[in-house]
Amino acid sequence: MCAPRVSCKIEQGKGDQVIVFGRHFDASSQLVSKISRESIDLLKANFKDDLSEADWKLVVKLKKVFNIM
Repeated sequence: MCAPRVSCKIEQGKGDQVIVFGRHFDASSQLVSKISRESIDLLKANFKDDLSEADWKLVVKLKKVFNIM
């Protein structure tokens, strides 16, 4: 069995601290993506049947955290 692979892009705004893999985070670090109304709509449209009830409860909880209507 092979390990899952993901890729991520970390965008930094002008004047933000430079974040470096291996110095500020590594492969064992937990990365979290901030959700948006658009990302929730895309989840519903493309992956509704792939997410469990627990996944959807998390989305509802994160909507409250990020104040998404």
